[in-house]
Amino acid sequence: MSTLFNRRHLAEAKEASKTSGGYWWHWKLAMAESLFLFGILIGSIIHAFIPWVLDFKLLEWRINRIKLLKSKLPDDPQLKKVHFDE
Repeated sequence: MSTLFNRRHLAEAKEASKTSGGYWWHWKLAMAESLFLFGILIGSIIHAFIPWVLDFKLLEWRINRIKLLKSKLPDDPQLKKVHFDE
């Protein structure tokens, strides 16, 4: 079960990623995700006011991002719950 504060988070992320992991690996992944989500936020606000702008691209981008995260964190228990029908 996930908590708001987990002292073992970096170790668990390293295990889930099957990489050498570490603070800077995690920082880079988390910062890239935050920038992606910020872009999705801006796009979603624009789409809310002007629905024909971005069409279904926001949904496509989010699905592709989950696929990317699944590839970077193949052993993450939460991401293992997500399956795609291709």
